[in-house]
Amino acid sequence: MDRSRYVAPTTFERRFYQGAQRIVEGWNRRYWLTTVHYQEPIPRPPYILAPTHRSNIDTLLVGSITRDPMTYMAKAGVFANPVFAKLVRLLGGFPVDRDGTDRDAVEIAQAALLAGSSLVIFPEGTRRRGMIVEKLEEGASYLALKAGVPIVPVGIAGSEMAMPVGSSFIYPSLIAIEVGPPLFPLSVRTGDISGGRMRRSEITRLTSQLTDELNRLRAQADAERLRMRSTL
Repeated sequence: MDRSRYVAPTTFERRFYQGAQRIVEGWNRRYWLTTVHYQEPIPRPPYILAPTHRSNIDTLLVGSITRDPMTYMAKAGVFANPVFAKLVRLLGGFPVDRDGTDRDAVEIAQAALLAGSSLVIFPEGTRRRGMIVEKLEEGASYLALKAGVPIVPVGIAGSEMAMPVGSSFIYPSLIAIEVGPPLFPLSVRTGDISGGRMRRSEITRLTSQLTDELNRLRAQADAERLRMRSTL
């Protein structure tokens, strides 16, 4: 696995990503009338974007949140098809084994952040059902602490109606996205980012804070989606 690919994309890869992002952004706006509300400006890269996850289209919706080039953790099965695998890599994706601890993927993610690239992590680990956000994986918090970067929490409402779990068809639906204030690890706020040994309590604290924020943002996004429906 070539780690440098994720740290230093070529000019062609950057332009390819930018072109794809604009196409996706236009699709999201026209087909799903996607709205995005920012409670605070997104910080300058690098950062970790941490959206809720209810549908396969959530990855596409990232294109409406930021125009910053993003790096993605993608499940290893996506790379089974060589042609599709090349496309995913062009869009910033790299494989991760969800069945166990993939140290290589973690090292790639950390290297990308340290090199100034931002990262998308769905902290729920996989698509979930229902309104409640709970039992988050700790990878986002671990990487934020390790690399000394903030986490930007994102609540998405409506994507589960646009493409439910198990569906192979994409339906028209209203989608609202709520982007919360960045969560800065304690080590970043205090300036102690020397790369020393991390405390388990700090990972747990940041994960709990992220859980609360995602629940709050998801509820606000749902309320905005209902408001949108009432105005149509």
